Amino acid sequence: MDHIDEFESMFRRAERESFQHVKIPIESVVFITDQSPEESERRRQEVRNFLPMLQDVNSWREISGDQYSNVGELLTKLDEHQTDLVITYRHLQEQSLVPQHSLGVYLDVLSQVATIPVLVLPGTSAHPGPLSDGLCDRVMIVADHISGDNALINYGSRMCPDDGTLWLCHVEDDSIFERYMRVIERIPQINSELARSQIEATLLKEAQNFIDTCIVELKDARPSVTCESRVTRGHFLKQYTELIKAGEIDLLVTNTRDEDQLAMHGMAYSLSVELIDTAMLLL
Repeated sequence: MDHIDEFESMFRRAERESFQHVKIPIESVVFITDQSPEESERRRQEVRNFLPMLQDVNSWREISGDQYSNVGELLTKLDEHQTDLVITYRHLQEQSLVPQHSLGVYLDVLSQVATIPVLVLPGTSAHPGPLSDGLCDRVMIVADHISGDNALINYGSRMCPDDGTLWLCHVEDDSIFERYMRVIERIPQINSELARSQIEATLLKEAQNFIDTCIVELKDARPSVTCESRVTRGHFLKQYTELIKAGEIDLLVTNTRDEDQLAMHGMAYSLSVELIDTAMLLL
């Protein structure tokens, strides 16, 4: 029993983290495209209609395909002016060859090198997808560790219009959970059945507790926005795909940067590649 108590103490619930709502300033937007001027202008207007929370943006500028021919030139052009948000497509400058399991070289680098949030429009540059029903009023925030991620929640809130619905979701990934359970099951001093149930309950409760604090704060800061929450365990891609479909989500908001690696965060990359018909805000 002492061994079990010692083991349980390793997973002792951390002090509850609280959420603080801050309005994210978005005053300058850059639309990166490789389309014709006429098509770019048409799509830019569609984006403004799709995201009513961007109507108060002071500065809109465009970087067109004739202004860059490689990633270095694009980053240089982007750094010429202060930018709060980049809007672009998958597979810029890749009309003749669109790899199936990639975002394209430009977006791959933008999402990692640039510190600016990137709004990825549905479809590809060569074959743009429709922007939902024309109005983004159902926003979903997804994370593998949502607790304490104030920036993620605040960006989601910033993109959700009045009278819209904001979904705060957390999926505890089965593959990671089962990997640790297989190790625990090899330790005879630990009651593995008890460990399984208590660890799962603790992980889900921690995420739900944080989301509950978010909803309390958001009700004060954004009283006209409806907040929904989903906390579960399963295969993250399958679970999020089902949630997006069931909730008819217009915009997905997720983190892409991993402090321990240069490549895009694994969960975010999988979602970005698979959910090509959904608009995504990559932070």
